[in-house]
Amino acid sequence: MKKGTLIWIALASLLVIIGFVIPVNVSPPDDTRIILDHTLKVYSSPACFDQADLTNNLEEATYADALSLGYEGESACTNDELLDEQKSFWFSLFQ
Repeated sequence: MKKGTLIWIALASLLVIIGFVIPVNVSPPDDTRIILDHTLKVYSSPACFDQADLTNNLEEATYADALSLGYEGESACTNDELLDEQKSFWFSLFQ
């Protein structure tokens, strides 16, 4: 092989390895499905809905909608479900 080809292969390998090592904070996507309670002005994640103390003035929406309305998370369960996660750079690209 040529010397230039080996350098490019080594550089590409190094970039791939670095991509698996560098941690990146990943926020929940804006289109994450949540439940809004318009009476209490809170939101709940579907995983926490059965435990939530909500009224009957509900609507299914996205996480971006809840943030734009200024609603708060209904409980610690909901807030934990929507926390930022640390993932490697390559895994964050596919989320």
